[in-house]
Formats: sequence, C-alpha cells, structure tokens
Amino acid sequence: MWCDTMRILALLLGVKAACILLVSSLSGTVAVNNSGRWWGIVNVASSANLLTNSKNVQLVLDPSLALLSRRQRRLIRQNPGILHAIAAGLHTAIQECKWQFRNRRWNCPTTHSPAIFGKIVNRGCRETAFVFAITSAGVTHAVARSCSEGAIESCTCDYRRRGPGGPDWHWGGCSDNVDFGRMFSREFVDSSERGRDLRYLNNLHNNEAGRMTVSSEMRQECKCHGMSGSCVVRTCWMRLPSFRAVGDFLKDRFDGASRVVYANKGSNRASHRADPRHLEPENPAHKPPSSRDLVYFEKSPNFCSYNGKTGTHGTSGRNCNSSSPALDGCELLCCGRGFKTQTEKVTERCHCTFHWCCHVSCLNCTSTQTLHQCL
Repeated sequence: MWCDTMRILALLLGVKAACILLVSSLSGTVAVNNSGRWWGIVNVASSANLLTNSKNVQLVLDPSLALLSRRQRRLIRQNPGILHAIAAGLHTAIQECKWQFRNRRWNCPTTHSPAIFGKIVNRGCRETAFVFAITSAGVTHAVARSCSEGAIESCTCDYRRRGPGGPDWHWGGCSDNVDFGRMFSREFVDSSERGRDLRYLNNLHNNEAGRMTVSSEMRQECKCHGMSGSCVVRTCWMRLPSFRAVGDFLKDRFDGASRVVYANKGSNRASHRADPRHLEPENPAHKPPSSRDLVYFEKSPNFCSYNGKTGTHGTSGRNCNSSSPALDGCELLCCGRGFKTQTEKVTERCHCTFHWCCHVSCLNCTSTQTLHQCL
C-alpha cells in the first residue's frame, strides 16, 4: 500500500514538472515571436485603422488589431498624435534598410504580414542587429521631429538651450526634441522584448545603438541677424541628422559588428544578488562593444538560394552589375551561378517645356537598356 502511494505521488510530481517545463518553453517561444511584433503596424496604420480625437489627431490603433502590447497601447493613449510618428518612422527605417542593402545578397526583404521582416528576426545574426537598430532609430528620429513640429500633444521643441552660446551667437529657435524621442523609443520599442537570455540582451543593445546614433549625430544650425543680411549675431539650435546619415553610420557598424557571448559579472555578496548579466566579445582579444556598436551571436545564413526554414529568398532574378567586382557585381551577387542578359526599351518623358501660364509639355523619349539578372 505504502509503495503504491509513493508511486502515485512520484507520478504526480513528474506530471507537474513536465507542465512547468512546457509552460516555460511556450513562454520562451512567445517572447521570441513577439519580439518586433509592433513593426507590423506599418502595414495597417492607415486612416481607416486609426481613431481620432475632436482635433482630428490620430490616437490609437483599432482595438481589433492586436499588434501592440498593453504597455505600448497605453503609451500611445498617453501621447496623442504619436502613433502617426511611429508609423512614419518605421516606414522611413524600412526604406533606409532597403537602400543600404540594395546591392547585397540580403536586401532587406519585407512582407505585408505582421512579421514584416520575415524569419530573419528569429536569428541572432548581423542582419537582425541592423533591423533592430534602424527601426529603433526610426522611431526616435520621427518622434523627435514630430515634437518640434507640434504634431504630438505631450511634447514640444527642446527649449533647454537658452542664452549666450558664444561671443557672436546665442541659443534660440526650436531644437528637435531628441531626448523625448529617445526616451519614448526606449519605453515603446524595448517593451516588446521578454526574457533574460542572449537574444534579449542583443536586441536591447541594438535598439539602444540605433537611438544613440540619432542622438550623437545631432548638429547645430544657425541663422544670421543684422543689417542688410550681415551676420552680426547668430541664433542657433540643434537639428536632427538626415536619416540617410543615420543609415550610413549604422551600415558601417553592421560591417564591423561584434560577435558576443553571454557573460555574468558574478555575485554581489553584500546584497546576495547577482549583478546584471552583460555581453562580452566572443574573442577575448577584441575590445568590448560600445553603446553604438551593433552586436550579434549567430552566423548569418546563406542568402544565395531560397530556404523556407531560414526565410531567405535567394538572389535568383536579382539585377546585377556585370562590370563591378564589388558586392553588386554579377559574380558575387549571383553566387557563381551565372547571369542572363536582356535588353528592354524604356520610354520616359523628356525635353519638358514650361508654358505661361500654366502647364508643362514634354516629349516621349525611348531608349534601350541592358539588364543583367542572376540565374
């Protein structure tokens, strides 16, 4: 009797342990799948999917769209008008990603589904690092600019810089509010991350690298004042960099990204708590990554051919440059498979003339273009 009771107890404990492991496993999966889920709003954030207040300021996504977390929805409700900035910033980030990688085997492909960047974001490679950094930077940039334009009710220009700045100039005007943009981006973007593993730390680091790039590339602009256009006194303010400059900087960091591992600083005996875990270079000879460096922990997949498991589209059918030895050249871009050449006639408007008043007349010019496509 006693043995039977012990067997039943052991069986129950085993079932309980299995349930705990199953829940933990599912929780981890959800965390990965929810990472970057908010990116999908770029495909649905249209006028039909947005609620507006009495001033026609866009407020929140339609409740039927479950792309945002509860915290992200709260942030949008607390900052009327900010959703439009988020969607605009994300759209700009996607276009910049495509521009920066237009000549690479991975050319930042996107879909019209909520998983806008596809399966690549489930990996810990360089390309994923760039995606997280550029989208975080896009939100920071767009929100900061919208603040200075008066499009968001909860923020304005950055008026903290006031008074003399030098012998012949002083602070004034409307500085872009990059601090608010960076703060909001950290709360909104980072809130989609869950867990404490290597992927979590990588995503947070790359998110911050994008924000830091926008902040560090701020530049001073000035306007002259004086009789007959003379520059006796100048009024200066801080202006956001162009997003192309942000993309160029992050692309350089992509090329020099650091491969990292999960590390623990050890325990704090005084408080009996572990210090925060951090990232360290996989190669001990390399210096630790800075706050603006991109980090990754997994080798990139082979982007040469289609692979449904990794979500790679391959380079078949891509246009290439037959005379270039660089990455956009047919030899490298086509992965040695060869390419085909075809010609096509292109008709464009040309020789346009303005007639007073008020129309423009143009001729149609036809030219022949030679295209090379990977096999």
